[in-house]
Formats: sequence, structure tokens, C-alpha cells
Amino acid sequence: MIGGKRSSRARATHAQVAERRAKAVRMKVSGARLEDIATALGYGSANHVSVDIRRALAANVREQSAATEEYIAIEQLRLDELLCAVWEEAMAGSPRHVELGVRIVEARRRLFPTQQVVALTTVESEILRLENELAARQAIAGGEIAETDTEP
Repeated sequence: MIGGKRSSRARATHAQVAERRAKAVRMKVSGARLEDIATALGYGSANHVSVDIRRALAANVREQSAATEEYIAIEQLRLDELLCAVWEEAMAGSPRHVELGVRIVEARRRLFPTQQVVALTTVESEILRLENELAARQAIAGGEIAETDTEP
């Protein structure tokens, strides 16, 4: 507000601005010239139309990007839950659960096509293998200790 007066743009509500931008985009898509859009919609110049169209497109891209990121995050959580649900049986050797786990990991990879995704199953399988190896060594070491304790 300057000197107690608001500009015509400041008086326009957010909804009105969005509607005018939408009309400008529709007119441009239909082939209208910027000058004709400015005249029809009451813009000060063709440059103002161009700026508004770019702002409308940028807002649309941001909205789509946010929606896409939200979708990916939700799908990732769903796939994580599914993988957890079949993990124990898969690690116990159930062929059906192994197959389901592999399919879930493949779905995760499709969700992130441009990124190299390390499958949780690979990491967790290695952890499980190392834990089993450690337990086996501890059992062997415990048996040796027990045998040496009993010797005279």
C-alpha cells in the first residue's frame, strides 16, 4: 500500500489472479498472441501476460513436483511395509516369500528409475549371514572352552 491506495493488482484476490492466469494460458495454448491476450484480459502489456503465463506454468510444475514426491514417499512406505511382512518367511527359505520379496524390491527399483537403489534385502541378507557366522564361531569357541574346562 502506497499513500493509502492499493494498486489494482493488490486489490485482486488470489483466486482472481489465478483465474486470469488460467485464462491467459488457455488463450496462449489456443494460439492467441500475447498482445491479444493482454487486451482481452486487461493486462498492461504483452510482457505482463508473458510473466503471468510463466508464473502459472512454474506454479503448476511446483504443484506437480510436490504431488509426485508425496506419491513416491507413500509408495516407498507401502513397499517397505510389504517387504517387512514377507521378510522373515523369505529368510527362513520359503520360495513363495522369496519371490514376493524380489518382486517388492523390483517395484522399489521401478519407483526410482534414475537412481541406483541398494535393495534392503541385500544389506539385510549380509547382516543375517554375518550374525549366523558369528553365532557359529561363538558356539565353536564355547564348545572348545567347555572342553578345556573339563580336561584335567
